[in-house]
Parts: sequence; structure tokens; C-alpha cells
Amino acid sequence: MSRFASVLAKSPLIQLDRAFDYLIPEVMETQIAIGQEVIFPLGRSKKAQVGYISALSDTSEFATASITSIQDASELLSTRLFEFLRAVADRQCVALGELLALAIPDYMSTVPRLPAIEPRDLEVDILVPKLDSPLGSRAAVLTSARQLEVAGTLVPDWSLLLIANALGAHSKGKSSILVVPERADIDIIYDLAQRLGIDDQFVFLKPSQKKSSRYQLFHQIKESQILIVVGTRSAIFAPVPNLGLIAVHDDSDDSLRDQGSPFTNIRDLALIRAKDDVELLFTAPYRSVELQRLVSIGYLSDHKVLEAPLRISYSEPGLRMDESGFKIVRENLDRGPVLVLLPRKGDSASVYCAGCGDKLTCSCGGHFWQPDATNTQCRLCNKHFVSCTSCGSRNQKKGRTGSNRTVAELGKTFPNTAISEATGEKKPTGLKSKNQIVVATPGSAPRVPKGYSAVLILDSDVWLSRQTLNAQQIAVRDWMEALELMAPTGRAVFAGLPSELGNALSLGQLVPMAKAALVEARELGLPPAMRICSLQALPETLELAVSAAKSMGATALWVDERAGSALIKFSYNQGPAIAKELRVVAIGATARTQGGTKRRGLRVVMDDPQAL
Repeated sequence: MSRFASVLAKSPLIQLDRAFDYLIPEVMETQIAIGQEVIFPLGRSKKAQVGYISALSDTSEFATASITSIQDASELLSTRLFEFLRAVADRQCVALGELLALAIPDYMSTVPRLPAIEPRDLEVDILVPKLDSPLGSRAAVLTSARQLEVAGTLVPDWSLLLIANALGAHSKGKSSILVVPERADIDIIYDLAQRLGIDDQFVFLKPSQKKSSRYQLFHQIKESQILIVVGTRSAIFAPVPNLGLIAVHDDSDDSLRDQGSPFTNIRDLALIRAKDDVELLFTAPYRSVELQRLVSIGYLSDHKVLEAPLRISYSEPGLRMDESGFKIVRENLDRGPVLVLLPRKGDSASVYCAGCGDKLTCSCGGHFWQPDATNTQCRLCNKHFVSCTSCGSRNQKKGRTGSNRTVAELGKTFPNTAISEATGEKKPTGLKSKNQIVVATPGSAPRVPKGYSAVLILDSDVWLSRQTLNAQQIAVRDWMEALELMAPTGRAVFAGLPSELGNALSLGQLVPMAKAALVEARELGLPPAMRICSLQALPETLELAVSAAKSMGATALWVDERAGSALIKFSYNQGPAIAKELRVVAIGATARTQGGTKRRGLRVVMDDPQAL
């Protein structure tokens, strides 16, 4: 009988990212097993810590203390889940315990567990969008951004692709993980599964679920033999048995990337978790440059949905809303609601000094804007405007129009029309089937039963002038997401779009656009052709980290010792060795004080999207 157990701590501290050996009390020898959640004493203080059994052995040179108790006797950390989390931790240069906290919910002894889902044959007739070629086992699909009618309702074509492939895996006795960006996307699949009468074979992991619900669903997934899991980015950690398919929709959506540590994005997580026996499917109404790189090296096969192209026209840069914009709204109000999409909310996205003409800037460094017609406040600290920091003038003038002011302007132009505003904070309800205008910011437009009769996209230049190298890709992604809400007979107009981009969009040349962007990235040696990593630390630690990375082949793009930050780049092949060296530095670095709080001695952000 094994007398010693190796335990992995459920802790974000990278210094604790190793297995600790403990004695197994005699009363536990017949109960202990790999994957169980246990309580064990840690450090000189013997503080109780949660961890997972990773190995059992008859000998140990280091074990002196004993495991305190078994908290959960079931196998929470399976071998495949452990291997996946270990690979992610190594790639991102973070502690395994940090990922364990994301993947495994906290123990709740008073919460009853849900019964396992009993698999059954799923013989349903589902409309499968026609593709230009049969899907490969690892595929990238350019969807049509069209809605198709199924069971009396309109659904986007990507939802049909995801469900059809999940049903194919289910028929082979395999489980699936379907990852989508938002709760609204989960609802689309949920409603479709209900209409098809197959929702009993699904588990839906929705954002902001209660801890008790997350705990119950985790155990239900773990105990079931075959099922289809649908959720946002955390669904990738679901402990599904017999995994056969991972499908991801809208891979460039910001919601599919952790904004804090461990700074993972769902695209990379899907690639890591998909073993040789797991199929991969990426769908989107655009082609990200990252996916195009995987297509170009032959890792993913390239496909597209064969549907009639969207009816798109555009006007050259000039007036914010020219005659073509007014015309499409006026002519389509009687056919259904019209969507007006623009990039910024509020009354005025920026405010300028009426005296010197400079853009108004707060003492904290943030810019002033107008969330409504009566307030001018800083975007960062919410301080209200008093006077210009350059000339002292108290007078101001409005800058670029936001969604709030656009609603007012359209109200004057179309006085007998209902106009609603949709932003992250405002969710319009009671929308009319016609004579309705919805002014929305990206990702905020509500779905309407029969789709929007027309879509008008304003301020194209604002999208394209964002201070980031992938501004065009972000813009195209936002636009295609909005066009996907159109009715099958709907029309779209872009106001103020350069002819080169306008022609490409109207002709559906989204893959050639991604190819051109990839060629440019390779010529410049920038992501996604290369990988980047941002570092933050005290000067001494930063110097060690940069030197360690350089020794493995990395190139420093810039190093600012005064600010304690650096940016390095390296090839994909060099990534594992560089992450290993940075981990060594991070383990030896002492915590630093920043803003009155303790921060990690070395902050490592792999593939930092904000760096460029």
C-alpha cells in the first residue's frame, strides 16, 4: 500500500508550482487516490491549503508532514485535464495552481450533485450549411454572416455548423465542447437545441453562474459518458469524458481572452487541448490573421459556407451620414427595424478646448468625454472638467459624435420613428417590428425575430484609426458581427469607407484580406508571424528576465528600466524554452509594491494584445 502522496497546491503563487510530498495517514491508505482534492499543511505556519493528489509512491525523501483530510474523494483532476493545465501553465509562464482554480470549482459539501446525463441516440434532421469542400478534422470555416430559417426562426449559420458537428461526434460516442463569446450566443444554441428536442444531451455553462451551480455542473459533466458542453471561454476547462470535438466561434472576440492572469486566449487553449483524437473547428464571419497563419502552415483546412453574398454598398469618406445613409434608413423602415452601428457611446466621444483647440486632458492623464449632454468627465478617474490644463480656458467644444447624440440627431431627422440606444449598459426592450431605429455600439445590438431590414455603419474612420496594429481586423470583426443580424433580404451601407476596403467587403474577399495582413506581419516580424511577451518588474529582475530570454533567442523590442517594463519577440519554436527561462526568474523574484499593493515579482504576459 502506498505511504506517500505528491500534492499540487491550488495556489496562484508560482513559487508553489511544484509537487509536495506528504505522508498518508493509515486511516486514509485505502481511500486515497490520484485526482482527489485534499487538505494539507503548508509552510512553517502549517496553514491549511487545498491541493490535488498527482501521484502515489512507497518512498519519499522529503515527506515529513501528513495530509490533513480528503475533501473530495472523486477524481477531480483526471490525467488528461492535468496534462492540459500543465501545458497551459508552462506556455503562459504562470502557476499550475492558478489554472486549477479556474478549472475546478470550490468544494461545497452542502450542495447536492446532479445526476449524470444518460446518453441516447440523436436522430434529428438539421439544416447543415453547404460548404465548398468536406470538413477536415481540423478546420477553419468562413461563415456567410447570414441567418437561415430553422423550425420557424432565424438562426446564424455558424450555430447550425456547431450543432451538426457536435451531433456527429455524439453519434461516435464522443463528447464536444462548443465555445462562444457571449451569453446571447449560448442562448442561440440553447433555443435551437430545444426546438430540435435534443437539449437533454447538452450542458450550458453560462457566465456569472452561482458557485453552487458551477459546482453541480462540473460534477455532472465529469460523471456523464457522452454530452455536449456549451459555454464561454471557461468551458474549455470542462472535464468532459471521451472528448472528440472542440469548436470555437468568433475566435478574435475580446471576451475569449482573459484580461488578467493567466492571459490566455481560447484559440491557443483549444489548440493545446485538442489531441490527435480530438477534432477542431473554428467558425467566424471573418478570417482572423491568427487562423490564417494556421491555415497557411497546413495545420487547419480552409472552408467557407456557400451562400449568396451580402448586399453591401459603401460611400467614400466625406460626410458622416450622406444621402445614401439617409436613403437606406428611409426606404427600409416600413420593412422592419433598422440598425445604425457606430464605435462609441455617450454624447461626445471626445471634447476639445474652445480656447487653444487642444483635446481636453485630465491631470491623471485620461481624456475628457461627454457620457451625456450635461456632463464632461475623465474616462479614467471620472473627474469633472473645470478648465483646460494647457491654457486655463473653461470653454469647450464637442468632438466626435457618440451614440447618445446620434439618437438625438436621428430623432430630428425621423420624427415619427421609434429610436432606441443599445450599449453595454443600455439594453432596449419592446422593439417594434417596423418604423424602429436601433443605434448600437459594437456587440450591443439586440437580435430581432426577423432580422434588421437594413444596417447603416457610421464613423468607419474611427474604427480604422484605433492605435493598434490590428485596427482593421477589429473593425471588420465588429462590422461582420452586426451584418449577421440582418434579415436574409437586408441591405447594408458603410458611410465613409475607403474604396479598397469597401470593394473587398462588398465582394466578400475576407480571406484575401487576412492573407495580405499575414504577409505584412511576416515582413515586419510582428504577431502573429512571431510571438511577443511583455514583462514588468523591478529593474534588477527585469534585466535578469530580458537576459534570460535573449539567451534563448528572443529579441528585445524595447526595454524601459525606469518604468520597469520590456517587450520581447521570438519565434513559435523558441517559445517553450523562453517560457521555461522566464519561469526560473519569476520563481526567484520577490514581490514588488505597486500602488500600495503587493504585485508579482515578475509579471509575464504572453502574446500581449495591448503591447502593440
